[in-house]
Amino acid sequence: MGRLTDPARALRAALLALALAGSCAKARPAVTGTRRCVTWKEEVGPLLADRCTGCHGGAKPAAGYDTASYLGTLGNGSDGVPNAVAGDESSLLLQTLAPAAANQTHQTAIGTSFPTVQSWVVDCALSYDTSSVHAAGILNPASPDFHGELVRANKYDFSLCAKCHGQDFTGGTSQVSCTSCHKDGPTACSTCHGDIASKGAHARHLGGGPLGKMYGCPECHKTPTTYTDPGHIFLADGSLDPPPAEVTLGAMAALTPAGATRAAAPSYDAGTSTCSNIYCHGAVLGDSAATNTNPSWKGAGQGQADCGTCHGLPPNNVNNNACAMCHPSVVDRDRTIIAADLHVNGKVDLGPADKGCAGCHGSMTTPAPPPDLSGQTAPTAPGVGAHQAHVQGKAHLGAPIACTECHRTPKEVGDPGHIGGHGPGADVYPAEVFPTDPTVGALAAADGAQPSFDGATGTCAGVYCHGGGAKLAGDTTANLDRAPVWTDATGLTCGAACHGAPPALAPHQPTMTRLDCAVCHRRTVDPFGNIIIAGAPGAETSFHMNGAIDVSM
Repeated sequence: MGRLTDPARALRAALLALALAGSCAKARPAVTGTRRCVTWKEEVGPLLADRCTGCHGGAKPAAGYDTASYLGTLGNGSDGVPNAVAGDESSLLLQTLAPAAANQTHQTAIGTSFPTVQSWVVDCALSYDTSSVHAAGILNPASPDFHGELVRANKYDFSLCAKCHGQDFTGGTSQVSCTSCHKDGPTACSTCHGDIASKGAHARHLGGGPLGKMYGCPECHKTPTTYTDPGHIFLADGSLDPPPAEVTLGAMAALTPAGATRAAAPSYDAGTSTCSNIYCHGAVLGDSAATNTNPSWKGAGQGQADCGTCHGLPPNNVNNNACAMCHPSVVDRDRTIIAADLHVNGKVDLGPADKGCAGCHGSMTTPAPPPDLSGQTAPTAPGVGAHQAHVQGKAHLGAPIACTECHRTPKEVGDPGHIGGHGPGADVYPAEVFPTDPTVGALAAADGAQPSFDGATGTCAGVYCHGGGAKLAGDTTANLDRAPVWTDATGLTCGAACHGAPPALAPHQPTMTRLDCAVCHRRTVDPFGNIIIAGAPGAETSFHMNGAIDVSM
């Protein structure tokens, strides 16, 4: 059998035009006097079902090649190459089944039927069924005669299809139902986009990606109410809208969370197939540790939005990558997203909502560690250190020290100066200590003191609370520890830290003891030499270490 000649193709085209212009009966046999072509429906489909689909079928067809359906047989196998190309003698299907090249399994399966398959591919252009109305490629997406191409060429005038297939497209006079393949009808979204969720980067956006996030079509496209809406397949003037689909980024892409900085509006560059300034890809977060905030759509999602691309692992303002420590409701300890609606949602979700600051560090008793951001609880850990000695006044040398004496206290998690590493040793001591801020360190800077923290050594210096300031500058008592080590669990003692007992300052005398302190400082020290701390738990006060020297004779 020879290939279809140009006159034969012209005849088919003429018959198709007549059918579209008027009405038609059901699919008819070829014109009398011509040899009927081999078709999928009558010969090839039953042949492959009988001899091939046992291996190349089911949930996991061999080599990823499924011969149980027409499109499956035409489609790509495990190597990504089309298996059957109309008119192509070198098609992979034929190379595999040809007697001279076939292995024993394929020789046994096909045997003398190979010429039938060969004629179907080469001579009959992968014809689905015998018809004098439609060309052989009417169901082949790779063919210019594919019915989708014909519909577009006729500006999606489905009334032409309805003349033969019925107003409801369930068969009509042709007795061939469109709904056998397009269950929701030719004009439904699923007809053109039904499998889009499984393809390329669409799959990562529509669900099932590593981030677990699902976006609706309106996040990237203008979504029509009906298929004829302007901007979908038609332009405003009624002409066809040429591909590709326009990208119109939505509210999530344009989001700028608190503390973030947006350089420009979100955009998509069709020339490079890349997104820019997209919240969803971390472009506004300013995280220098992020590896890919301008992903490529043509990357088909592979590695384009993996964990660590939108923000670092960890982000550049966090010193560990134990995400679940602060975000247990969003991610597990294996960094698997467990609540997609809480990830990439425009805000930072920290721990259980009712735990507040304790969702990341500290406890419901106090937001100060332990535990720290790494889960450490020992005072020898830099993130824990002497926090509790300060906020609970455990040394009984004065009232508890407020967080604002050393740190900015945020109202929101994204407030500047909250999460971040600053200065020397920031990789070990990530929190900013004694920032230049009038709301921080009023007591620490009392009496002209100039407080500082050295992250490299983990020590304080020049802090009023530890003997800094003008009045105690003249205390020459030997071996005072005015630069305590943050992680020294032994703590400080009276007379060996901030000032001597007594201080080496007039009018103090070297012979004085702690029992003499109450003579002049009776509101600060009791007759037994103990610092007086008054008030209910959480609201304690003291005249010691309060920014002023209490002298009451």
